[in-house]
Amino acid sequence: MWNPVDPEIVENPYPFWTWLRSEAPVYEVPEAGYYLVSRYEEVLRVCRDPQTFSSGLEGLVQRDAQGRARLERTKLIGQPQSRVLGVADGETHSGHRRAVGRTFSPSRMERMSSLAKEIVERCVDRFAGETDVDLIQALAIPLPRELMTRLLGLPIEDQPNLQAWTDDAMRLSGGLASPEELARSWEAIDQFQAYLTERFEDAIETPGENVMGDLARAVRSAESGKAGLERWEAIAMLYQLVVGGIETTVGLIGSTIRHAASLPGEWGRLREAPARISEFIEETTRLDGPAIGNYRRTTREVELAGLKLPKGSTLVLLWGSANRDAAQFPNADQFTLGRPNIKTHVGYGHGTHFCIGAALARMEARIALQTLVQRYERITLHDAPDGFRHKPSLGIRRLMSLRSTLD
Repeated sequence: MWNPVDPEIVENPYPFWTWLRSEAPVYEVPEAGYYLVSRYEEVLRVCRDPQTFSSGLEGLVQRDAQGRARLERTKLIGQPQSRVLGVADGETHSGHRRAVGRTFSPSRMERMSSLAKEIVERCVDRFAGETDVDLIQALAIPLPRELMTRLLGLPIEDQPNLQAWTDDAMRLSGGLASPEELARSWEAIDQFQAYLTERFEDAIETPGENVMGDLARAVRSAESGKAGLERWEAIAMLYQLVVGGIETTVGLIGSTIRHAASLPGEWGRLREAPARISEFIEETTRLDGPAIGNYRRTTREVELAGLKLPKGSTLVLLWGSANRDAAQFPNADQFTLGRPNIKTHVGYGHGTHFCIGAALARMEARIALQTLVQRYERITLHDAPDGFRHKPSLGIRRLMSLRSTLD
């Protein structure tokens, strides 16, 4: 019997996903309280019907004391950050997206692109000449961490704390932490919440031209009797944006560099034709993207892939599995540039909950890879193909390290 929280499956989920798509595309995990949705067709159907499949959280998959995967109503459920933006429905969700819509306007994205180039150049200058560089620690983490800090309007000197709090937040939702680890992480998250509240109160008084300022203006609008946000909503949205904006982009940058360096001849081809980098990032996202899955909950009894689901059923949409569905992507387990339907992948979700930061993540990965291929003729990865290890998580897939020599 497959166990979704078995460490070997967490590190290498692909054989399990292949079995799911073939044998049980909507799979009720035994005695666990939730279903896995693995095929492209069913994942899209769920995403296109938010009235039937709610994004509201009622539980998270956790590894219990016996090493089994169980749906549990953890302390996170009911907290403000579990009721906004990515886990909100209907007009509430739409209002949250509108509140940060200016974040991803063309003018702000242009400024962020210039800043991303500056950060990447600074990172590369730091490790120039070194023979053993961990590109996760030296580049993939610093770029989104600083960019998100500046985009949100948080003090740049707070970056180390933001990274630590992001790690704690991912541990709480990752489903694999021990009770002792969870307790320590909750203490840290309480500090994170207090920090965000204090910073946001400052922004209410003097809103800047950043995400914090946008949210502060939305709160001031609501408090003057117009449409807007409550303070708890704004602070919870900041939490989601910090956590989601850093860790998933770390995963995307790391995977993109790894594939560019390990595929035979690909580094040289990207040097000769840098215009291919955007397409390369899309195929990386499809084959090895950072978002593993996402939750949905049925609002009525419904049939999916021939299986009747009771009202209130929890589903886990496996983005990574859907992206390897051969019915949608021929030779789906192979890295193939030039796929005519590459933009149909669901690496950033689909529908009303399509990732709000997708353009930003794509831009960061593109600039990181573009700078490296311009600066270096080749890159040698120190680990063998079976030696890479990913951060233990049921929700995010990102490399722990990427030790390299750049020439």
